[in-house]
Amino acid sequence: MSCTYLTTDELARRIKYDPRTIRNRLKDSVLLEGRHYIRPFGGRKTLYI
Repeated sequence: MSCTYLTTDELARRIKYDPRTIRNRLKDSVLLEGRHYIRPFGGRKTLYI
């Protein structure tokens, strides 16, 4: 199974939300780490599955 990884800005364009809303409200409440997004190499960058 191949996955597509999106940055916060790319995800925002697809689901029509502001990137700040995704980072501040959705992440860790609606979107779960490991299921909906990953942080490669333990960094600050977030990639959405």
